[in-house]
Amino acid sequence: MLAAPRRVGGLCMLIVLAYMFLGSFSVVPPGKNPVDMAPAIDPTYYLHRTLPQTPIPVPFGLRMNTTAPPSGQTETTLQFNKGTNYYWYSDPLTPGCAASGTWTFYVWADTATTLSTLDVRLDLTSSSGGNSRSIGAFIGKTINALTPTLYTISIAGSGIGLQTNDRFRLTLLPEGGGANDSHMNIIYDGYGSETVGSETRLSTTVSFTNCSLNLRVRNWSLTDTIPGAIVYKDSQIQVSSSNGWANWTNVGGIVQIKVQYFGYWVNGTFPVTLDSNKTLDIRANIYNITVTVRPANQEGVLQSVNVTAYNSTQYGSSSKIATGITDANGRVSFQDVPNGTLFFTSYAKSDYSILISEFSQTVSTNGQSISLIADQNAGTATLPWEVFFIASFVLSRWPTAPDNAAKRKPKT
Repeated sequence: MLAAPRRVGGLCMLIVLAYMFLGSFSVVPPGKNPVDMAPAIDPTYYLHRTLPQTPIPVPFGLRMNTTAPPSGQTETTLQFNKGTNYYWYSDPLTPGCAASGTWTFYVWADTATTLSTLDVRLDLTSSSGGNSRSIGAFIGKTINALTPTLYTISIAGSGIGLQTNDRFRLTLLPEGGGANDSHMNIIYDGYGSETVGSETRLSTTVSFTNCSLNLRVRNWSLTDTIPGAIVYKDSQIQVSSSNGWANWTNVGGIVQIKVQYFGYWVNGTFPVTLDSNKTLDIRANIYNITVTVRPANQEGVLQSVNVTAYNSTQYGSSSKIATGITDANGRVSFQDVPNGTLFFTSYAKSDYSILISEFSQTVSTNGQSISLIADQNAGTATLPWEVFFIASFVLSRWPTAPDNAAKRKPKT
């Protein structure tokens, strides 16, 4: 009776080489700064006699917006009673960062006596008029004209973050209590004393798009930063730096972010609300995977195989994502490859001269295992391969030739 057969294996250890080739994407015209530096147009708010947009804020006030009065509209006059606050509210705002800087209030006014005093305040409020945050004020502007006259009042404003549906609130207060202090008249919202370009208005050189946006692209496991990724902010593009960063300044509003890597979209589009400076990590669908190469009969593994992943079937340096050499277990690990259908090849020589397998595989999870079957150019024994075959064979009581014994293809 023959002894029960048993399987043994032989291993030939080789140096494992695994490295990444990261593509270079040039999306910025030569000589141009890739950082978006364009500020928004400086706004001017015109005072109107109409109610604010709903919800109507409290305390009661009127509307101001960036639309000038119609050219044929006659101005109106509002008599101020001393000691009473009068309010104008902007339309709801989009998010942003208002820089510190000067606000200028131009007002046509007159007074019934030789002296009146006007206080001007500028605040940021919620859409309902609550949650007031001070921007700046000018206290004690002397109004002493007996006929309508244009006064200019400068307000030093502080920087502040604009949240969705915030409003600017302009407060005018005629002071009371002085011996000669009396009511005054404000002329606005049309033309007469006012002329085109010289209306009662609130203007500023302050940009509302003064936020900074700093995005760092990282892999799924958050262990690596990703250089060479194309980061979109709306239609604007930056390529992530050597440490994974894409940075913008002078931005505001709600922007849409997405990331492309080696031609694959590696995260869904998501919004970022820029009501303050934002620094964010993007956890991209960029994974670590393991590739195993087996011979055509799928018994055993192949050592020292050059395995390369491409983003298209046009195999070349421009489409190469990652490359490496299989180890003693026939495996090679690739770090930071994008999700999507990749094209895997294996070569019998390190110079890519002998293709022994090609296979498309969808990468969809971190830690995914992929197998390649070397079934091309495998029948010619005289090919100068640089690959070790590691296969199992059977031992018995009698001498016998090993089945698929470990051997190396001869060089010629």
